[in-house]
Amino acid sequence: MKTYVLFLFLLSVCLKNAHADVVYTDPVKNAAHVSIDNGIILTFDGTILNSPSGPALTVTGSVSGVHSGETVITPDRKSLLFKPYHPFEFNETVSVNLSILSTSRSYNNNVSYSFQTEKKKIEFDAMKYFDEEDPSYNKFVTSDNYSSLPAPPLTPVIYNNPTSGLIYTNNFKNFYNKAHLLIANENGSYFFTREEVNQVLDFKRQPNGVMTYFSRDRQKYFSMDNDYNITDSFYCGNGYSTDIHDLQFLANGNYLIMSYDPQPVDMSQIVPGGNTNAIVTGLIVQEIDPDRNVVFQWRSWDHFNITDANHIDLTDSLIDYVHGNAVEQDDDGNILISCRHMSEITKINRATGDIIWRLGGINNEFTFPNDSIEISYQHDIRRIDNGNITIFDNGNFHSTLFSRAVEYQLDEINKTATLVWEYRNSPDIYGNARGSAQRLENGNTLIFWGASSPGTFSEVTPEGEIRLELSFEPGIGSYRGFFEILDIDLDLKIAIEGFYDNANNILNMSDTATVFIRNIAAPFDIIDTSIAVIDSLTFTGNFKLKNTPTGDFYITVKHRNSLETWSKAGGESFTNGSSVSYDMTDNSSKAFGNNLVQVNSSPDIFALYSGDVVNDDFIELSDVIYTFNDAVDFAAGYIDSDLNGNNIAGLADVLIASNNSILFVGTVTP
Repeated sequence: MKTYVLFLFLLSVCLKNAHADVVYTDPVKNAAHVSIDNGIILTFDGTILNSPSGPALTVTGSVSGVHSGETVITPDRKSLLFKPYHPFEFNETVSVNLSILSTSRSYNNNVSYSFQTEKKKIEFDAMKYFDEEDPSYNKFVTSDNYSSLPAPPLTPVIYNNPTSGLIYTNNFKNFYNKAHLLIANENGSYFFTREEVNQVLDFKRQPNGVMTYFSRDRQKYFSMDNDYNITDSFYCGNGYSTDIHDLQFLANGNYLIMSYDPQPVDMSQIVPGGNTNAIVTGLIVQEIDPDRNVVFQWRSWDHFNITDANHIDLTDSLIDYVHGNAVEQDDDGNILISCRHMSEITKINRATGDIIWRLGGINNEFTFPNDSIEISYQHDIRRIDNGNITIFDNGNFHSTLFSRAVEYQLDEINKTATLVWEYRNSPDIYGNARGSAQRLENGNTLIFWGASSPGTFSEVTPEGEIRLELSFEPGIGSYRGFFEILDIDLDLKIAIEGFYDNANNILNMSDTATVFIRNIAAPFDIIDTSIAVIDSLTFTGNFKLKNTPTGDFYITVKHRNSLETWSKAGGESFTNGSSVSYDMTDNSSKAFGNNLVQVNSSPDIFALYSGDVVNDDFIELSDVIYTFNDAVDFAAGYIDSDLNGNNIAGLADVLIASNNSILFVGTVTP
């Protein structure tokens, strides 16, 4: 054996706590099938500090020799990452040795262990494992020899006062339709579509506001801004290919992601009749920081047995024994994963990598006091705000084939899973693959029924009432549905020229105004409308926006006899779930084209032009005549020709309309 001595790496650190121990390593001791591109992670139960003296770390391959590399200390200063400059060799034993000598305290902490690298790289296609969830669905294709068609329609089947918002999803590329990213309004009309060259999946809005999706041809996730420009990409580290099933952004800027890891295994040593050269696929879970460092890694090879799979032929030549399809950070910082081919939800200790508990499947640790059905080949584990978990239970091996959405209250000490809510459609819907169940902020649940035909989305209340049902055409499939409730408060401050009382700096009356939210690109379509009362003292109205997503839009406002006035060029930024304040009174530049009239100079107050009585976006002779006729008739009350807010049409109103007509005042638009 030829050995290459590359480097003896000396890391200048020490431990704040002299009694700190290593509580987690990746790879683990005696690990097998480790990627040749893997790094080393050592996590301590104390804090790492800079020091002029400290530990000696050597990483030595039985074939490749001693490795040099880059070291990184994580921001929490509890983990040390070693990233070799060169990969290990296939099928070699790698030894890790760490010696720490604290000069201030006579304390030694030594770590020494080894692991085995993979025998060879096996080609990985994330979609292969995804497609195999539903072998009966044979319409997925890779050929482009067909005409491009618009996004497939989503048709409302039930529309019963649904929640206002947007549904993020995709359609599968098939013999007669290309793949699309899709954002639909709750009525099924499309807010956004984009045709994609190859398959895209798991399209959703992340907690930090960006949109993400998986691209098959690029084998990674991408993020988009609110103008649908790609801003970043997300993928697995340590040489692992990226799986399509889930990407979860964390509050600390890191993200959780998964990989499938096919490895050759002699199954004859594990089960009678096993294939001596089977390809067995494990699951890799990673947490990755913004610098693309793998700061935590969990491998099914180290914690699961291949025989944990249920309803899988373990004598086959290809064995996907875990099939992870969801990853979720738990409320306590630990990690939940959904293992479809084990019918199991697993909780993983984020600090040590140990399994905390296993729910469902062969190794189930929980009792289900009021649910004799339990879960089968499930998707989409999520911890929700009330502390319970929701799951889309595909039900592949229920005694009667049906799917359902379930919510369990978990007692993690006494290991009980109490069913507190479920929705099972009547008649039954069965989606043997894919699917999701998302609890919304208002308590309703959006269910995507997976591989049912047609692909169907349902919004149901806690009482089981269907508020919305949308369906694709038969033969159109999707992966998941993600619902974004739209709820933005716009506090808009405006003055109205005729209503403004210069002497008292108030409006003569409080009155309603209408806001239109428009796209910033031509033809500037209206996407939302809201009516509110403008307070006579504060000049402010609170407009509730229920159809405005995160993004940049124009604000346009119209009073019953003012010109419609647009916000300044470029629009304003809106973030769903937050409040937006916009003041049109303090500067004429707040209106597009400076289309405001100054009504006071101490303080400076700018107002909407009054006099567009006939509402045609110009103040002209027709408005003057309309107002004059009402004045001659002594018209009174809440009328459009009352330009000064005294509930009477009179000479003062005629003069306002006449003066603005002479100035040829009109609405100014982009």
